[in-house]
Amino acid sequence: PITLTSELKKMLLFNGNFYGQDQAVFFGDLKKQVLTIQYQGEGTWAFGICHKCDTCSEQTCDDEGGCGKQPEKLQFVVKEKKTCDSAAVFAIVRGLSGFGSTGYFDGLMNKYKVSKQVSTVLSVETGNVPDSGQLVFSSSLVLVTGQEVICKFQVNSTLDDSPVFKYYRTVGDQAREIPLLLTECQVTAMEAFPEPVTECEYIDGGGRE
Repeated sequence: PITLTSELKKMLLFNGNFYGQDQAVFFGDLKKQVLTIQYQGEGTWAFGICHKCDTCSEQTCDDEGGCGKQPEKLQFVVKEKKTCDSAAVFAIVRGLSGFGSTGYFDGLMNKYKVSKQVSTVLSVETGNVPDSGQLVFSSSLVLVTGQEVICKFQVNSTLDDSPVFKYYRTVGDQAREIPLLLTECQVTAMEAFPEPVTECEYIDGGGRE
């Protein structure tokens, strides 16, 4: 059946756990990341995101957010072509932005703050080219200055090769494409980095609640 074939194709193209690491753009720290994608059927997707810094720094450790060495994890479920729940959308946009430009999103928020106009929508296309597909989170937010920030987290995948991840960001008339180096791994985002975290160098009893 066509529907069953389409459902199975989504699972084969996108399901998996993916690991990456990059340098934080604002503070030079090494940040490790794990992304989990699971298609649950009937247009419903489950995602897991984990970010973790290797060392402490003034930019990543504070009393409010905790120690940057403590894994920061996010798990959420979304439907294709449906605007994400408003209570979770800010966390989703922030979590996805961490793959594309570590530290950029938080730096932007600290400098300009963001209004309540934040949205993200998931779209998945598997029918245009045989044995391939594209998954895209399209997000937008408006700063208190009135300037709009457009972000896209994109996954291109084929049945014969590993997925290719990209992150796009447009602020005003300035656009940037950021390739993401994520490779398949065995550990889910929610299970990633189970080792004990050493005491924070900047706050007492570091660690996120």
